[in-house]
Order: sequence, then C-alpha cells, then structure tokens
Amino acid sequence: MAGMYAGAQRIVYSDPDKEDTRRMNFEVIGKVGGNFLVYKNMRNRNFVSVYNNDMKQVARESQDYLPEERLINVDFFPYPDFVHVIYQYQKKNVVYCDAVKINGQGKPLSQPQTLDTSHIGFSSSSRIYSAFTNEAKTDVMVVKVNARNRERFIVTSLLFNDSLQLRNRSVMPITMEERNDYLDEFRVDNDGDLVFTKFTRNNNENVSKVWLMHKPADADSLISTS
Repeated sequence: MAGMYAGAQRIVYSDPDKEDTRRMNFEVIGKVGGNFLVYKNMRNRNFVSVYNNDMKQVARESQDYLPEERLINVDFFPYPDFVHVIYQYQKKNVVYCDAVKINGQGKPLSQPQTLDTSHIGFSSSSRIYSAFTNEAKTDVMVVKVNARNRERFIVTSLLFNDSLQLRNRSVMPITMEERNDYLDEFRVDNDGDLVFTKFTRNNNENVSKVWLMHKPADADSLISTS
C-alpha cells in the first residue's frame, strides 16, 4: 500500500503595531528586496511598515515626501528591488502628480519628481490622474481625462519607461456624440500602446455601442474600432 504525505500549510500573522487604529487605511505593497511592505495612513500621517519572512516588523519608515494635507491618491508599483510611488495632491489651484522611488526598507531613493500638473478652479478630493503599468512592468502610463466639455473630452496620456523617463506625451480630443457616451477600462500593453473603451449606455443602463480606442506608443492619434 503506497504511503501518502500531506504537507501542512504554514500561516504567519503579524502583530498589530501599537499605533494601528480602526481608522487606519492600509495597502499591501508587496515583497520588495526580501521584505514585505505595507503602506499605512493615519490622521494625515503616512508610513511604510517593513516585515521580514516571519512577518515580524523590522522597520517603520515615515513617508515625509507625502503631503499631510490635500493628498488625493497614492499608487504603488513594486519591482524586485524598489517601488515607484505615484501620488497626487492639490496645492492651491493646482493638482500635482508626483513620483518617488523607495527601496525594500521603505526608504526613499529619490527626490520627488513631478510627472504632470493640472490647473483646476476648485477643491477636489477625487482623482485627476489614473496610473497603471503593463504586465511586463516595462512601462508606466499616467492618464487624465478632461470632461468639462461634455461633447468633447480631452485625454492626456503620459508614457514612461520603468525608470519613469518620459517616452511619449499625447493630448487627444474625443468627440462624445451621445449624451450617454463614456470612457473606461484604460490599459497599457507590453509595447506601450494605450487601449481603452468608449461606449454608449441607454437609459435602461444597457450598453448599446462599444468602440475600442487604440493609441500606439509613439503616435499622437487614436485608432477607433467599433
């Protein structure tokens, strides 16, 4: 009779930090440089907690480059040995989209780099920019959509390489023929091409028309396929 072996799964928990509260916001960044990184936000204070393989906290680094006020959004793009932190915040009537590189100990490796700015005439807590990367993590895309004119949206795309060096910046007007036209599902492929959908939604919430919008990495114009 053949023997059978069942391996036991090992589950490791981290102890809560003494300053962790129920109102704390957190996001698991990932495993970077052999450590697990977790972003924590509490009362306008921003930290990265660093855990080893046994989920023991070995460091807790304050992210002082993040503004204490008017911080709108933070995105993390982990690589094996570093993380790109892309964040947006408002200062007076300008929304800034900045980036900082941190290491596997949660320490900044660079000074803040401004990727783009937008002038607005109001106070906003909503995201102006959307940032995302491709499956190969060779490119990072930052997109903003100006929808002030409901009949003509302006899409601005900024394509960066994995070192956040700008490859291409495009500004593309898109005619919105119907009152219920929308844009959604922005993605960047492994060639750096931007793709997203434009669709029309009826009064009953059903989608009646869909277009696939495609912008090659080095082009400034869109290709529409219905």
